[in-house]
Amino acid sequence: MHPLTPSRRTLLGALSDLYRSRGLLLGTLAMAVGLLLILITPSESPTITSGPDGALTISTPASLWSKLRIYDVGIAVFQAGLTITIFQVLLNQVAEDRFMEMVRSALAQQEDRVRTAVAQSLAAGSRIEALRLAPEELDRVIENAARLRSGSADLGTVIARKLRTNVFESHERWRNLVVRAELFGLDTAEASGRQHDYYDVFLQFGYHTTDVKRTRFTFKVGTWQEDYDRLLRSPDMGVVWRLPSTGEFDGRWDEGFSLLSVNFGGQQVQFQKNDLEREYVAFPPAEEFADRTDLFVQYSFNAKVLADGNLLSFEVPRPTFSATYSISVSVSDIARIRALDYFGLTRPASVEYAPGLDDTRFIAISVDDWILPKAGAVVVWRRR
Repeated sequence: MHPLTPSRRTLLGALSDLYRSRGLLLGTLAMAVGLLLILITPSESPTITSGPDGALTISTPASLWSKLRIYDVGIAVFQAGLTITIFQVLLNQVAEDRFMEMVRSALAQQEDRVRTAVAQSLAAGSRIEALRLAPEELDRVIENAARLRSGSADLGTVIARKLRTNVFESHERWRNLVVRAELFGLDTAEASGRQHDYYDVFLQFGYHTTDVKRTRFTFKVGTWQEDYDRLLRSPDMGVVWRLPSTGEFDGRWDEGFSLLSVNFGGQQVQFQKNDLEREYVAFPPAEEFADRTDLFVQYSFNAKVLADGNLLSFEVPRPTFSATYSISVSVSDIARIRALDYFGLTRPASVEYAPGLDDTRFIAISVDDWILPKAGAVVVWRRR
């Protein structure tokens, strides 16, 4: 059994998880109490009597059950418990998965070092392959190492479970991401003959990556309807840019996106344009990077964004540690602009506006923490 394969679920473990989730336990107990009240409430059949004048009278025997409306109370308690249980299951799973993905990304940098230290303490410096630990023993080693690293027994248990289920798998990680963006021009509908106004945007990305043996690097330009997630998961994909949602550039995509430069390890790399696939392809000299532990990648391009879309998004496609964003506005058409982040960090990102909030022309965002894939920041503007 591989140390990262899922462990078999036991009844004791399930009950332990139920106890630790107080909201889920409350919902389950409420459902049980409500169902019990519904089942034990006796049914009271109405009695029909005929009076001296032949009038029919319907009466229901009054009892403590009916006076206290135990049956209705049971239904209300059962429905409340069911609602609490459903929300706890959904929200707990989403929150735990997102938090533990961030923790696992941070632990990945130290994973080999932790495993080596634990192995040396158990086997006096023997090689880790020579330990021949049983699957249960190896699970305990992983859990204890995670507890020591996190400083929390409960958190260590959750981290160990995520390590075993291998939910943090990523073939590439980024460090020290630097993003520069400038809104430098307005392409009006009247001047261009299109139906909408667009801003011209210059973007430049630079980062250190652990994927140093890349032989092909693709810049895909997708339409709004294409599967963004599928394109982004492709192993040879460098960046995916979406054309505006209006569809006015779908037929002539190179008018909505233009790649300017590609740089690998300090070397300018040539690239080719593929009109059929709507992409640019670069071939970095992979043989020159074989002996490196990381590689600096930088590329820049111009693109069109919908002016009335009021939004420019910056997502990271890989687990990324530390990022700096700078957004400058050189068009007078924008009256106000603000930055919003959805990094999901344990502490807030730093956001600065210059020269001030009311007349912002420059925004700086800095993050000194792990950013999960598909997290990032957006800038939102209001036109004059």
